[in-house]
Amino acid sequence: MSRNYSVEGTKTFLYWSIALLVFGLWTLKDGWFPSQAKIDAKTVEELKNFMLFNKTLTLLVLPASAVCAYIHRVVR
Repeated sequence: MSRNYSVEGTKTFLYWSIALLVFGLWTLKDGWFPSQAKIDAKTVEELKNFMLFNKTLTLLVLPASAVCAYIHRVVR
């Protein structure tokens, strides 16, 4: 006799995927296209480090968002 378990999935990975996508798009904007106010407020060295940090964070967060979306879609 086999048992059928009806386990309801959660939407946690979907929520994380959306949050990471929004955060990744924000860091993408700041890393590659900083506003004029940010450019004026920082020195050249600070701006260079700020943009490098945001570009690196973008390259980490956007794939993490895709992984969370994949997990949500495949593992139900």
